[in-house]
Amino acid sequence: MIHDEFIYYKTNQDEIVQGHLDEFVVIKGRKVRGYYKSEEEAFDSMLDEELGTFMVKRCQKTGTDILEYFNNAVSFA
Repeated sequence: MIHDEFIYYKTNQDEIVQGHLDEFVVIKGRKVRGYYKSEEEAFDSMLDEELGTFMVKRCQKTGTDILEYFNNAVSFA
């Protein structure tokens, strides 16, 4: 599922990012569903959709992607 959206983003990154640098894009089914100023607004726009069926990504220029890794198994003492 998300793999298709990620491939769509990478293939069309320059076009998607143009005019939307540092905004958050929502992609579902290889289609841009909208651009938002915050990640929270992006997720709020998809409340009626099942998690895992869409992707929220910060718009960044090609070559400046940031790797984000989330894991609930990490703890700080």
